[in-house]
Amino acid sequence: MNRTRFLLRTSAIYALIGTFIGSHMAGAGSMLFRAIHAHILVVGWLSLFAFAVFYRMFMIPKSSKLATVHVWTAFIGAFGLTGGMYLHYFKPPLMPEIVYLLFYIIGGTILVISFILFAIMTFVYGRAITDKE
Repeated sequence: MNRTRFLLRTSAIYALIGTFIGSHMAGAGSMLFRAIHAHILVVGWLSLFAFAVFYRMFMIPKSSKLATVHVWTAFIGAFGLTGGMYLHYFKPPLMPEIVYLLFYIIGGTILVISFILFAIMTFVYGRAITDKE
């Protein structure tokens, strides 16, 4: 799996979704989706894009288990948080509300783990920065 390509393409999908939600809100004159719209753009588009740039800029070994876990927690966490947020706020009558709340909480927790892993990676692999010292 090419981490950079995967994260970049996933971030592009989040950008499209966030843009369509923003366009819908503007057209409808309603800010009903504003929290979900903001999280899709910040967590889905901006964060995943920043992670893709990090992987492109630094020479992270392809065999890095830390990087693999980071990419998957970022992907699952972004989906879990934003999808869970939608389900929690709008409560479609498909499942009990506790399922939506758990989806939201677990997704957010996985995303926090992803950001912790990213912080660790910046220290582990950050030595490869191209600064001339």
